[in-house]
Amino acid sequence: MIRYFLVFLLSCVIFITGCTQGNQNATNPSIPEGYEALVLTDQQKTEIWEAAEKTGVEKVYIPSFVRKGQKLMKVVVSTGDVFYFRLVFSGEGEGYYLQITESPEEVLLDGVIIEEKETKIKDIPAKWISFSNSRDNVEAASAGLYFKMESTFIRIAESEFKKPFKITQSVEEMAASLQPLTK
Repeated sequence: MIRYFLVFLLSCVIFITGCTQGNQNATNPSIPEGYEALVLTDQQKTEIWEAAEKTGVEKVYIPSFVRKGQKLMKVVVSTGDVFYFRLVFSGEGEGYYLQITESPEEVLLDGVIIEEKETKIKDIPAKWISFSNSRDNVEAASAGLYFKMESTFIRIAESEFKKPFKITQSVEEMAASLQPLTK
């Protein structure tokens, strides 16, 4: 009888252990399918903070996730007429890339506004703005999501390789996942 009880007890322990391990391996429900948590090295964080300092951005924001395989490829700094820095994410052999532009002042693309569409990101007013080199060239229009978080103006845009930036749900999801970068 004791042997049956021990076998039963051991079976229960194995069953409970299996259930627990399954929960530990569950994916993060806040990260959409096809995306993964963004990981930055200390060197990349330093490079971003140096870019922010050069451009006057006091609070830097990064997405919690990016497309699977994407990494921060470069940080572009502009200190011309408008001060901003741009984070460019891409993956090897991947057809998508992501740009996040941050500035202490509003940064709009050059060209003619083709379309504006209002939305909200975490209860913050935002706009999708599509630009083109002329009103007649709608096919070449490039879209970006524009909004302001505290003192930082942000533009997020995602594109397939060699195609204009388009309005996508994934950009709004990434925008909603933005969090302050800590030193």
